[in-house]
Amino acid sequence: MAIPFTDQEMKKAWSSNLSASYNNKRTNAHRLLMFYAVECGLKVVLMKRQDINRSDLCVEIAECEHDVNKLLDCLGARKDLRLPEQLKMKPIKGKKSYDERKFTPGDINQMWRYGGSCWLADVTDQDIENKLLEIVEWIRGELE
Repeated sequence: MAIPFTDQEMKKAWSSNLSASYNNKRTNAHRLLMFYAVECGLKVVLMKRQDINRSDLCVEIAECEHDVNKLLDCLGARKDLRLPEQLKMKPIKGKKSYDERKFTPGDINQMWRYGGSCWLADVTDQDIENKLLEIVEWIRGELE
């Protein structure tokens, strides 16, 4: 069961994670903080729209977990803000069952937390980071 947080605590997490994620040298740690900032920001917008002040009172927060796309869908956000659905990490050599390490937008935090990176010709970590920055701007507009 998730720990309940107030809308003000969640908003502070959005702000502090976002601030910490900005750095000239980009690493997985910075991207991970940006991911969490976006997740917190989207949850704050959900609570604001529903006029509730605790995360445990928002059913969508529990249902969406870490999936940014699901949160965006719950908010009716523009489709062009969505993260790519099909993602892959570099295969583990010699492990047949792990030849293809596929993951979803809800797993990006896990991938970056453990030092992974995207391994697709058309989707890089930088691409995901840029999309997160677009979502940051959308959240800012919603919270003003």
